[in-house]
Amino acid sequence: MALSSEIYRAFADVVGDENICDDPVMMAAYFKTDFAAVIMPKDTVEVQAVVRLCNKFKLQFRPICTGWTGVFVPGTVLLDLRRMDKIVEIDEKSMCAVVEPYVTSAQLQAELFKRGLNTNIKGAGAQCSAMLRGHGHLDQSCGADDRNHLAVEWVTPDGELVKMGSLGSVNEWFCGDGPGPSLRSLVSSVVPPSTTPGVLTKVAMKLYHWPGPARYPLKGCAPRYTLAEHPDNMMARYYSFPTLEQMWQAEISLGEAEVCYELMGFNAAMVSANISNCNEEEMATFVRLSKEVQGPGFFVIIAGNSPADYQYKKKVLEKIVAENDGRSLEAVEDPEIEGILLTHCTRISASVRETFRPGGYFKSIPVMGQRDLTIRWAIGAGQAKLPLIEKGLIADDGGGFFGWGVEQGHLGKTEIFCAFSPMNPEAWKVVDAWEAEQGGRALDENYFALTMAPLDVIDEKTGPRLSNYHLWWYKVLDELDPNGVIPLKGVSKLTP
Repeated sequence: MALSSEIYRAFADVVGDENICDDPVMMAAYFKTDFAAVIMPKDTVEVQAVVRLCNKFKLQFRPICTGWTGVFVPGTVLLDLRRMDKIVEIDEKSMCAVVEPYVTSAQLQAELFKRGLNTNIKGAGAQCSAMLRGHGHLDQSCGADDRNHLAVEWVTPDGELVKMGSLGSVNEWFCGDGPGPSLRSLVSSVVPPSTTPGVLTKVAMKLYHWPGPARYPLKGCAPRYTLAEHPDNMMARYYSFPTLEQMWQAEISLGEAEVCYELMGFNAAMVSANISNCNEEEMATFVRLSKEVQGPGFFVIIAGNSPADYQYKKKVLEKIVAENDGRSLEAVEDPEIEGILLTHCTRISASVRETFRPGGYFKSIPVMGQRDLTIRWAIGAGQAKLPLIEKGLIADDGGGFFGWGVEQGHLGKTEIFCAFSPMNPEAWKVVDAWEAEQGGRALDENYFALTMAPLDVIDEKTGPRLSNYHLWWYKVLDELDPNGVIPLKGVSKLTP
């Protein structure tokens, strides 16, 4: 769909001729979607102007920053926010950082380490936007999900500017709620269809104490770079247990003691991926480590604020592991391997390779809830994979599910992968069926899943299981988006 010369000129007058493109050859570099145009605004004022023009000309739009999610309907105006790449402020006293959409987590973390601070980088990796909500390696000690969003600057679907939380009342960024009713749930994209209406132009992210070095002294080459000097106050270990119950009891006790900077329920395949240079080496490492682990396990990092604090945390960790018959994986005790995992799992470059690369492609089902119950759900989802593994349609990843405690175990997340070749049409078909069946089972058992569900699934299954939130979502969206500029692809919306 090409823009008329009049409409093209209107957008170009806002962002400049060099920051708009409707050439189909050039736009194909983004996605396969037939976009109306790609536009790159430089600030909030230009975002508002572009959104208002989309409303004037009845054009649907979608913003992207360092990644993309969701559906891009043909004819959509794509807002590429790459010019909005500034760290606006780092407030050490209030422990928050204000970022624009294209600031990556790696950029922000590099500045925070210098100040003895850190941010919870999401599992998608440090290359993604720092304002991305979700879960990641540091959930145990650095909060999780939208709880780390504080004040927000938001351009609504009709182009109005809303300053949420303390920004709207005292023009400061330290709080995401009030005065009055909070709007965070509206823009957090927590529930399906997992899209924020409008555009977040600035977000204040909550910060946390960082007990590690201001800069890691690295040696080697990616992905197998390690530490040239090991911090005296940090340790990484992988422990396996005879049973899931013993692993879970250890997780509970470690959360109560609050001694772990990170606790991730990696499986042997994920450990192998993070310490290998290539797929061939990874598979050989996986075979070797699978023989050494005694059962399910988790990866931990402890970090002391002083020599005494470090020794205390180490003793508590080792005592709890021993009480539950845990066994340390010797490979991770090797200083070189330990250094690899320390850097990968605190800077969150670990996600580049984890578990699914040998298959070439993957799908996953994340579920939230009480950690031990979600583990039991994952066991069933893993058993449903066995016939597909036996037929050679998906990769054998030695178990394939993992998870972790959130905020010292007050909540939990469990996720299970299905790795397969994207060149195999039959594999696509059976994995899609597995995802629908097991994601549906999670909802039936009162967990939260299917975060990228299409509208027909939301209307028929997800919404009714979650207090019919979708009916209210549609009502709010109708008020926010009177001109229909927010694309929602799927069946017709149900009405109350």
